[in-house]
Amino acid sequence: MKGYRLLAIVMILCLILVLSGCQNPLTRLIGEKDTSDTSYVSYLIDNEGFIDAEDPDLRKTVLYYRDEKGFVIPVMRRIPWEEGIAKSAVKQLIDRPIVREDLSMIGLEPVLPVGTEIIGMSIRDGVCRIDFNRSFLNYDTKEDEKAIVQSILYTLTEFDTIDSVQIMVGGEILKKLTYGTNVGEPLKREHINLTHEISQESMPVVVYYKGTVNGEETFFVPVTKAVNAIKVDIKTALTALLEGAPEDSGLYSEIPSGTTVNDVYVKDGVAYIDFSEEIKRMPESVIHQQSMVYELGLTLREIEPTIGQVRILSNGTEIQLSSNVSLNLPTFSNEF
Repeated sequence: MKGYRLLAIVMILCLILVLSGCQNPLTRLIGEKDTSDTSYVSYLIDNEGFIDAEDPDLRKTVLYYRDEKGFVIPVMRRIPWEEGIAKSAVKQLIDRPIVREDLSMIGLEPVLPVGTEIIGMSIRDGVCRIDFNRSFLNYDTKEDEKAIVQSILYTLTEFDTIDSVQIMVGGEILKKLTYGTNVGEPLKREHINLTHEISQESMPVVVYYKGTVNGEETFFVPVTKAVNAIKVDIKTALTALLEGAPEDSGLYSEIPSGTTVNDVYVKDGVAYIDFSEEIKRMPESVIHQQSMVYELGLTLREIEPTIGQVRILSNGTEIQLSSNVSLNLPTFSNEF
């Protein structure tokens, strides 16, 4: 009897397997999605900001270019997926006709000098050693040198496997570049778009303002400011942001002038920011309100990377934004 019962069970399972089109029958019975579905796998990868769901042969990569004012700006671009993707990313920074023409449409410029080539590159224990030919040194000013180093360093450290970068030229480790930038040791991210020198009594903090080029394209620009604090926290960062963009920088903020922070806290990935009454003078435009949310969120995320949403209050009561404004933060600060 047990033999007949076992045979019947096997036949029923086979029938289910046929009717389900060879999908795992357990996943159908418990209502879960079969993880062998390649579109589902692509979706999971895309959520981490790597593979483009529309074209798996492209990788979403953050590259750092320069605007007309000299600021180094992060831009998410889709580049062909290949082994050695970090090396491919740096190649996208080199001044070549195809790159310059492409970037000109959004008002940005490639950073590395014409003729620059990557002789060699290796990654070990979090350190990326990248070796350029002598054309790498064909720049004219201290500002060019600063932008070049920041662009390389920030582009490469966007990759999880890279914590620091050793820049080499012609197979040699130079102590300093032409205008004095120290490159004798591996460099880590530090002071992007620094506006004023950091004194021993102050601490650096990165905040985000709006910038524009051509009078058309706008970008969120990371700026390093100095604050008088022993430790930088999210309230300190907001206070620095509300001080406004540096004079003569061409940058601006959508946050109403005179606004101050009463309190801010984070719970379950949501940042609740309580402002003074002045925040209610925010612009009515959906575009400007959205920019305000992103300014706040991108600044806070520099301190607390888990923040994914911002909610704005005034004296304890949440203010009403336009219904078309998203409170969720973008994965990338600038996407083109």
